[in-house]
Amino acid sequence: MEIPNENKAKETNIIELDDKNRRPLGLSLLLIFSFVFNGLLTLVMIAGLFYPDIVQSILQEYYKQVYISGFVAILTTLSGAVVFGVSFFGSILLWQFKRRGFFYYASAQAVMLIALVLILKSFDYINIGIALVVLVIFGMYARGMK
Repeated sequence: MEIPNENKAKETNIIELDDKNRRPLGLSLLLIFSFVFNGLLTLVMIAGLFYPDIVQSILQEYYKQVYISGFVAILTTLSGAVVFGVSFFGSILLWQFKRRGFFYYASAQAVMLIALVLILKSFDYINIGIALVVLVIFGMYARGMK
């Protein structure tokens, strides 16, 4: 008779763990958006490595006052691929409830924000605000992760 009670207790513990580790819907949606956004941008940056002439012409069109060489275009694309790749990797770890995913994601977002404001001199307050809000939300959830 004792064996069924032990099994029932084990089932209860499993259910409690599942409820405890259940991801809130808002976090799931935000992580899915992050996967898609960072994944697509990583792929675009990797594709840009194979077509540096196109990247150079796009950058030259945007920065008309400065000459953009092929080397600068490749370096910009490579650094973008690394930063977006780290952000994508951080999103994957956050999906798995790992706190270190937040640190990967946050460091990549910080590099993006610094590049956006200090290097590109773009003060797009909507993008900056969205990035900061997402970081805060992920940070709040990351406190309870392993």
